[in-house]
Amino acid sequence: MGALLSKAKTFDADLHQREEHALGPPSKTMDASEYAHELVYLVSKTIESHLNLLPVPGKRRTFDAKQMIIRVLKNKGEGENDGKMYYIKCKTDVAEWPWIFVKVYEPPLVTDVARVEFRAMKKMKEDYKLVTF
Repeated sequence: MGALLSKAKTFDADLHQREEHALGPPSKTMDASEYAHELVYLVSKTIESHLNLLPVPGKRRTFDAKQMIIRVLKNKGEGENDGKMYYIKCKTDVAEWPWIFVKVYEPPLVTDVARVEFRAMKKMKEDYKLVTF
């Protein structure tokens, strides 16, 4: 089992390195758009899981997107169909983790049921400046 876990961690590190190389520079921090709210909504069940919250059938918790940073895939234009990585700062109603940073990837070509993919999340006890990770 240890060898399998080691391979998984190596794959995750390689994926992160390839993503960092493929992404362009980050945009300036801006107020979260309606689209950022929609992205957070699409991955909200995964966020709940990472916050160790039990799902409530038929109800979604709200995570209020406050700020965002966008990184576009290199060698692409500023077109609407270019791959993008969104870093979104959200306010939660969870007492232990009132702030989270969510990393959401929107590929240039959708090949799955979901059009975006949850990549990572950081939990904070205090309000911090949004950064890429």
